[in-house]
Amino acid sequence: MDEARDLSDSLNIYEVPPAFMPPPVIATVGGGGTRLYPLTLCQPKPLVEVCDTAIIAVLFRVLAIQGCRRFILGSKGFENTLALSNYFKAGEGFFKRLGIDDHEEFSYQPQYEDHGSADSLRYCMRYFSIDEDVLVVSGDNLIDIDLEDFIAYHRRRNPILTVALKELPSEESVSQYGVAELESDMRIRRFIEKPKAGTEPSRMINTAFYIFSPEIREVLAEMGDKSRDIGGDLIPYLTENGYDVYGYPLRGYWIDIGTPERLLQATMNVLSGNVRHFTFRHPYRENQWIHPSTLRRIGRMLERGDIELRGSVFIGRDCRIEPGVVIENSHVGHTCMIERDVEIRNSAVMSFSNIMHGVRLNRAVVGRYSTIEAHSVLDADQSNGRKGIPVIGDNVRLQKESVVGPGTRVAPLRYSHMILATGKFLELGSDERNIYFTSR
Repeated sequence: MDEARDLSDSLNIYEVPPAFMPPPVIATVGGGGTRLYPLTLCQPKPLVEVCDTAIIAVLFRVLAIQGCRRFILGSKGFENTLALSNYFKAGEGFFKRLGIDDHEEFSYQPQYEDHGSADSLRYCMRYFSIDEDVLVVSGDNLIDIDLEDFIAYHRRRNPILTVALKELPSEESVSQYGVAELESDMRIRRFIEKPKAGTEPSRMINTAFYIFSPEIREVLAEMGDKSRDIGGDLIPYLTENGYDVYGYPLRGYWIDIGTPERLLQATMNVLSGNVRHFTFRHPYRENQWIHPSTLRRIGRMLERGDIELRGSVFIGRDCRIEPGVVIENSHVGHTCMIERDVEIRNSAVMSFSNIMHGVRLNRAVVGRYSTIEAHSVLDADQSNGRKGIPVIGDNVRLQKESVVGPGTRVAPLRYSHMILATGKFLELGSDERNIYFTSR
């Protein structure tokens, strides 16, 4: 895949600050992404797309336009490493798209027995001879951060680690995150992982966006095999042994794209303009964007009202859309075919998908190269006793008149063992093509 071309419909060129030079970036991208199944069955989680752009490409762009020039991908395993390497290669296309000439080539973690994010940090700092401050980021987050302010905050206090913390609103649960227990000066006493409701020490959560001082190399060496995960092992070791660890209050946008629901939420946030570093090209009307190659096909039908767009809508290149289609607050990827009388509301339809006539999508995600046959319904607002959204994986063909309700996920049958072996999912049934499953 040509990564520069992949970004072309969603990212504008920004000028880069000339004076400020941030430290190198290590992206921890070794997780299996099982919570995002079926969307991660045949691609790493960082390459799952938000509005046609890989999550990690959006994150790197936020950093690059603020001066970052050295990126190291701490990728684990054959599938992750080769997929990421094929996507970014040496980074020339990524930087070229942003108009940046003064950069280093992307680096990738060599093949070794990686035991977790902290172990990857230890190995990469030694292998790539990093003896300065280092930014460590998670490859599945979208974040809007003032990098110069974050780094200045760290250097004024001079701790071994500064963690970007996000305060969640009272209506949002913190129980799935590491929650910081803080001193009045933002020094972190400890993180409490996944506290029960009502027991959390604050509403400030770990965003997995860090800056480490170079002394962390010695700490990681003395920890040895005990240092596996940054959140689970390294940070508790630092706080329990008297090292200064500070929290930085993040004021911008942040989301951890760990589940299909949060992927869809991120898509809606991007469409509504809440993600500052993500902008679309090819405006059609206010809050609506259509690639010119698609607009040439459907322009007259739009003018006549035969196709109706409502709210915030993006439609990618080379799509064919027939009369009677309604698209509302949704993203449609490139090279999709949408037949007559289809309704797509509050949904994400990924590239190369075919949506046949009379289909209704509401708060759903349809993966790449999938076909939804005629008169099927994917609806997160139906009542079936489960929570969540309907999710169709890549290369699925859903038979006609199917009904897929809240929390139901669909993948090709050949992935059945892979899905069920995780122990995280329950099988709801299968047919000659697909397995239907849900979270435990």
